[in-house]
Amino acid sequence: MSDSPAIEVRGLKVRLGGKPILKGVNLEVRQGDLYGLLGRNGAGKTTAMRCLLGYLPYQGGSCKVLGVDSPRIHQVAKPYGVALDPPGMDDTLTLRQNLEVAWIRGGIRGGRTVSEALDLVGLSHRQNNRGDRLSHGQGRRAAVARALLGSPELLVLDEPLSGLDPEGVERMLALFAELTQSAGVTIVLSSHHLREVEHVCNRVGLIEDGITLLEGEVPELLASAGDGLRIRSANADGVAKILQGLPSVLPEITTVGAETSVRVAPGFDAAAALTKLVEEGLGVEEFAREGASLVDVFHQALEKDKQSSEEAA
Repeated sequence: MSDSPAIEVRGLKVRLGGKPILKGVNLEVRQGDLYGLLGRNGAGKTTAMRCLLGYLPYQGGSCKVLGVDSPRIHQVAKPYGVALDPPGMDDTLTLRQNLEVAWIRGGIRGGRTVSEALDLVGLSHRQNNRGDRLSHGQGRRAAVARALLGSPELLVLDEPLSGLDPEGVERMLALFAELTQSAGVTIVLSSHHLREVEHVCNRVGLIEDGITLLEGEVPELLASAGDGLRIRSANADGVAKILQGLPSVLPEITTVGAETSVRVAPGFDAAAALTKLVEEGLGVEEFAREGASLVDVFHQALEKDKQSSEEAA
């Protein structure tokens, strides 16, 4: 496997109708990654993906897929699959016919067949349904099945989890993990489902308002966010006051009713903190330490970006 990135984006800027949509997107997807392009709806994820695939021009920066500038993506030598939002199924054809047309138009000569792709996404029983008879979530899975045809070494999937029920989300994430781990397929998927993807993606990039806030290995990002501490007590304000004076407690403390939540840095002495709270007679009923999630990482990145903007103003 080559050491060069599968996807490399530097300083990507896009204006549509004179309005800046992407203001500085930086991404590096390594070969073999299961990479999550994450952010809220409207953050710029779909625009970035369309630039990657050569569907949208960009006014600044660079964008490469498998070593080829995205406007010349048709010159990429390796097979790749794409599932966009919306799925783009022909409503006059059955699901099977849609995939058969894609097989022919793509000039595919081997690898994963239509039947195999449908089976992987759990839609074999819907293969004779017309495109307009598929639910929103089924349409998403159908687009992924089409992307899986042949032997793609790279998959670019835009919101493949949108509209899926919990069982469907679990099935698709398990499929993506299997493709990466067993077949070495590089996968880039965009999503606003941060909690769901953090357990399968090895790397993520977080986008907000057209800018990459941060990017990195998931375990490292979670470690940098610090653990969470949740305390239920008879005196939440008193707990918050004590926590403010303890070392390794991060500044933002949230109090809702009887519950106090805070993030703590590595080295935080939980036993000493609990002892202090009990000695102060604050009526501690629950004291729980919780690991950080990508949601915590995202919120911290937003807060840091906000503070930087205020300092620059």
